[in-house]
Amino acid sequence: MNFRKLAGWMLAVILVASMHGRLAAQTAVDGAIGGSVRDASGAFVSAAKVTIRNNGTNAEETTTSDASGSFRVIHLQPGTYTVTIAAVGFESFKSEQVEVTVGSLTDVQPTLTLGASNETVEVSSAAPIINTINNDFTTTINRHDLEDLPVNNYRWSAYALQAPGVVESGGFGLLSFRGQSTLLNNVTIDGADDNQAFFSEERGRTNIGYSTPKSAIQEFQINLSNYSTEYGRAAGGVVNAVTKSGGNQFHGEGYYLDRDSALASFNDFTVETLQPVPGGPFVSTHVKPTDIRKQDGFAFSGPFIQDKLFFFFALDRFYHDFPIVTVPSSPANFYARPSANLPDGKTCPSSTATSPITATNDPNFFADNSACTLQTQLKLPTYAAGVTDYINGQAGLSSLLGQANRFADQTLFFPKIDWQINERNHLSAEANRLRFISPSGQQTNVTAQYGTQSIGNVYARDTWGIARLDTAITPSLTNEIRYQYGRDFEFAGPETPTTYEHNTLLQPQGYTNPIGIPPNVSITGAFQFGTPTFYPRPAYPDERRWQVTDTVNYIRGNHSFKFGGDYIHTNDLAENISNFYGAYSYTSVANYLTDYYQSLNPATSNLPGHYSTYNQGFGPLGFEFQTGDYAGFVQDEWKIRPRLSLTLGLRYEYEQTPGAQLPNPNLAQTDSFPSDKNNIAPRVGFAYDIFGTGKTTLRGGYGIFNARLINSTIYNALAQTGSPKSQFQTPNLTPTSGPLFPRILSNSAGVTPNVIFFDKNFQLPQIHQADLTVDQDIGWNTVLSVSWLGSFGHELPNFVDTNLPAPVSVTYTVVNSNPKAFSALPNNAKYTANLYGYAVNAAGKTSTGEILRPNGAYGSITDIVSNINSNYNALVFQVQHRLSHNVQFQGSYTWSHTLDYNENNTTFTNSSSILDPRNFHLEYGNGAQNIPNRAIATAIVTTPWKASGWKSYLVNGYELAPSFSAQNGAPYTAAITGNPTALVTSDFSTGYVTGVSSGYTGTGGSSRIPGLERNTFEQPRTILLDLRGSKRFTVREHYNLEFLAEAFNIANHQNVTAVNTTAYTLGTTTTNGVTTNTLTQFLANPFGAATNSNNNNIYTPRQMQLGVRLQF
Repeated sequence: MNFRKLAGWMLAVILVASMHGRLAAQTAVDGAIGGSVRDASGAFVSAAKVTIRNNGTNAEETTTSDASGSFRVIHLQPGTYTVTIAAVGFESFKSEQVEVTVGSLTDVQPTLTLGASNETVEVSSAAPIINTINNDFTTTINRHDLEDLPVNNYRWSAYALQAPGVVESGGFGLLSFRGQSTLLNNVTIDGADDNQAFFSEERGRTNIGYSTPKSAIQEFQINLSNYSTEYGRAAGGVVNAVTKSGGNQFHGEGYYLDRDSALASFNDFTVETLQPVPGGPFVSTHVKPTDIRKQDGFAFSGPFIQDKLFFFFALDRFYHDFPIVTVPSSPANFYARPSANLPDGKTCPSSTATSPITATNDPNFFADNSACTLQTQLKLPTYAAGVTDYINGQAGLSSLLGQANRFADQTLFFPKIDWQINERNHLSAEANRLRFISPSGQQTNVTAQYGTQSIGNVYARDTWGIARLDTAITPSLTNEIRYQYGRDFEFAGPETPTTYEHNTLLQPQGYTNPIGIPPNVSITGAFQFGTPTFYPRPAYPDERRWQVTDTVNYIRGNHSFKFGGDYIHTNDLAENISNFYGAYSYTSVANYLTDYYQSLNPATSNLPGHYSTYNQGFGPLGFEFQTGDYAGFVQDEWKIRPRLSLTLGLRYEYEQTPGAQLPNPNLAQTDSFPSDKNNIAPRVGFAYDIFGTGKTTLRGGYGIFNARLINSTIYNALAQTGSPKSQFQTPNLTPTSGPLFPRILSNSAGVTPNVIFFDKNFQLPQIHQADLTVDQDIGWNTVLSVSWLGSFGHELPNFVDTNLPAPVSVTYTVVNSNPKAFSALPNNAKYTANLYGYAVNAAGKTSTGEILRPNGAYGSITDIVSNINSNYNALVFQVQHRLSHNVQFQGSYTWSHTLDYNENNTTFTNSSSILDPRNFHLEYGNGAQNIPNRAIATAIVTTPWKASGWKSYLVNGYELAPSFSAQNGAPYTAAITGNPTALVTSDFSTGYVTGVSSGYTGTGGSSRIPGLERNTFEQPRTILLDLRGSKRFTVREHYNLEFLAEAFNIANHQNVTAVNTTAYTLGTTTTNGVTTNTLTQFLANPFGAATNSNNNNIYTPRQMQLGVRLQF
C-alpha cells in the first residue's frame, strides 16, 4: 500500500464533500446537541443564537442557526444541559433538562413564537425516542441502568449482555458479538484502548472481579455495527465507556454490598466425598461451599474552583471468599472399591484365563479389574494383595481432594481532574490503579478436577492514565488530542505441595527432584495434581502500552467531517513454557498406582513405567517484543435533506509486527512475520425519516471491519522456531523413551521440536457487516424496532500442521452395545477416514525404515494461515419504553444462525484445529457461538405516589427491577476418545498404522465423530431471572439512603454448564483372528448427560445480595 496515495485519497474525499455545503459530530468520549429552529408556521429561522450550558459545570457553547435553521454543537460531555435559543422578533426558547449521551446526537426541534425577545418560553425537552439521524446499531447503558438493574457479574461491561446480538462465551465474562470470536472485540474507556493485546481481552482478564469501579462509569455504548470510523481494531463489537466528571456541586455516594452463601441454594453437582473411617467406605454428600462476596467503596466529586477546576474520585474494594471443591472427573469409578473376592469361578483377565471377569459377569468390574491390574503389573501373589494396594493407593489420592481455601481480594482507586482552561480549551486527566491477589484462584469455578494444592495462585497489577485536551479552534472547527499510558502486569505460580505430593513426586525412594517443584500427574477418570502444566508464569504478560490519538471535527454547511489518526505502541514481556516441570499422563488409576508403588520400592524403582505419555518443555522462559498499531480515519455525516442523513467513512489500519528473534536457518519461513498493509475499510450508512414526522425511520448501513493479530499468537511464532535456542516440547514420550516415574528429564537431547510460523500470505481478520432497521414510535414513549443483522467473516486465523505424512485409509465399524443408550451412529455402520500415521506391526512397534513425518528433524510444523470464512444472519425484534409514569422497560428477541469453517477462538496457537487437512470442507457447520434464539427483558418500576410527612417514610421510594434472559444452550460436538494406535489398514504392508499425533485422524486436531457436523448438539436451554428491590429514604434535602436486596437466578433454574461430549471410544477388536477397527459406544457416562450446572460467573445457583447506598 502506498501511504502517500492513501492519504491523498482520503484528503480528496474531505475536500470534494466539503464543496456541497451542518450535522452532528461526536466522538468516542462525548455527544452533541443539534436540530432545526422553526417559527410557528414551520418556516426555518436563521441567525438564531443558540447557547448550550452544562448544568454541572456552567461551561457554555454558542453558535447560530444557518439559513436552513440548522445548528449543531459538538464535543459535549455526557450529562444534562440547558439549551437557550434567541432570535430577533421572537420570544426566547429555553429547555433545562436536555440529556446528552455518549456517541450520539440529542435532537432538539425548537419552535419560536412571535413576541419580545426578552420573554422566555420554558419547555420540558427530552431527546426524541426515535433515532432519525444516526445509522449505527448501538445500545446505550445509562447511569440509571447501571445503578438499578441487577447483574450477577460485578463487571460493568457485563451489562452489554442486555444488547441484542451479544452472547456470553464460557461463563467467564467474555462476549461474542454477532456470532464472532470473543477475541475480535475492542473495549475503550474515555476513547482510550482498555484491552490487553496479548490475550485480546479487557485489561486484567477474567480472573479479577473487574478492572474499573462501576461507580466511576457515567454510561457506555455497545456498538454492534456501522459504528464510527473513529473506532477500530475490532471485527466483532466495541464497548465504549465514559467516566464521570466533577461539577460545581459536591456529589457523592457510598455503598456496601454483601452476598453470603448462607442465603444461597445448593448446586446439584457440587458433591464432596470423604472417608469418615480410615479404610472404610467413601461417603458422598451434597455441599454448599462458602461463597461470601463483599463490595464497598465510595465516589466523591465537586469543584476545586467554581466553573473552572473540578475533581472526581472513586475508591472500591472487592473481597471474595469462595473455597474450591476438588473432585474426580468420574466419581462413581474413582471411589468404587474392589470386592474382597471375585465372583465364583472367575479370575483376573490374562492371556491364559479361561473364565475372566468381564463387565457382563461382574457387577463391580471396574474396581475389581483395577485390583487385578495391580496384581498383574506389580506381580503380587494374590488378588487380595491387589485389593489392599488399590484401597491404600485410593486413600492416598483421595487425600488430595476436598475443599481448599480460596479467596480473591482487590482494590481500585480512580482519580480524575477536569480543567476548563478557558472558553476554548478543556483538559481532563484520569488514572486507574488495580491490585488483585487470589491464592488458589487460577480456577474460578465452584468445582475443579485438580488436587487441593494444585490450583495455582494468581496476581494482577493494572495501572493506566489518560490525558485529553479539547480545543475549539473556531465555532466550526475543533480538535481533540488524547494520550494514554498503561501497564497490565499479571503473574501466577504454583502452591506449596502437599505431604503426599512431596513424598511421591519430589523425594521418593532414592530420588530428589532437581528443580524442587513437582511434575504434573493427570489421571483419566480422576484428576490432576502436582504442578499445573501451564506454569511457570512469572509474567503472563507484563504489558506496557502507550497510545496517542488526534481527532479533528469540522462543520461546513450540511456536512460534519471527522478525521484523525491513532497509534498504539505495545511492549509485551511474556514468560511461560508449558510442561516446564514435566507432565505424566495415565489412562487409569491402576496404571498410576503401579508406578507409584514401583517408585517406593528400591527393587522396582528402576522398572519401566506404565504411563501413557510424558511431556516436558525446554528453552528460554520468555520473550519480549513490540508491536505498533497505526490507524487513520475520515468520516462525513451529511444531512442531505431534513429527512435523510448519510454517513460516509473510511478507515485504514496497519499492525506492525516484530521481526524474528530466533529464526531457524533450516526453515526459512520462521524468519518471516506478517505485514498486512491492505486494510482499507469503507463504511456507509443512512437514516431516513420516512414520513417526516419523526415517528417512523429506516436505518441501515454496510462496513468493513478489521481486527488485530493477537500478540500471544505472535509470541508462539517467536518462541517456537525449532532453533536450538527456542522453546520446544518433547513429543508424547512413552515409558520406553521417557523418564522413570516420577523423574524429569535433565536435558532435551534427542527431542524433535515443534515449529510454528506465519504463512507468507497471512492477512488480518476481516468482517463485512450490514444491517437494516425499521423503528416505529407507537406512542406512550415506546418504540418498536425490527432489524436484520449480517456479518460475513473472511481471512480468520487457522492453524495447520504441514509436516504430516500422506494419509492412509482406515475403516471403522460402529459398535452400539446398549440399544437403550444414545447412539449418534447406526450400529454396524462403517465409516472410512484418513489417518495420518506410520506403519507398525501387530504389537504396535514401529516398522523398520518407516519415516514418521516428511521432515523427520521436527514434530509438527504449524502454518498460521488466514483461510476461515464465517457468516452470521439475525432477525431482531425490540421494544423500548423510556422512563415515564414511573416505568422503564426494554426487551428483545433475536433469532440468529452462525456458520463457519471452524473459526478458531483460541489464543496462542495449536498444532491443528481441523479434522482432516486434506478435506477442509468437512469443517463447515454451526459456529461455536451459535445461539439460535435469545430473549432479553429488563424493567425498572418505581412507586408513583408521593406521600408527605411521616407517611413518606413508609410508602415512598420503592423500586423493583427485574432482568430476564432465556436462550438455547451452548452448542457442542459429539467426540471420540482414544488415540489411533495399531489400527488396521490395507495401505501399509504391515497392515497396521499408528497416528503421528492424537485424534482419530492422527493430526492432533478435532476428534469429532465422522459423518456428523460440528456443533450438531445443544446443551439444555438456559434461563435467568434476576430481581432487585430497593427502598429509598430522604434523610435530609439532597441526601438519599437506599436499602436494597438482589436475587440472582431467583427460580434456581439448573442452567447446565457442562455435558459429557464423548460418544464413542476408538479401538480394535479381534474375532476369529480378524482384527477390526471399532468405534464403540461410550457407556461410562451417557453422551449428553449434564456433568455440571450453574458453575461459572454468569450462571450460579440462586444467590441473595443485600446492600446499602448513600447518595448526595
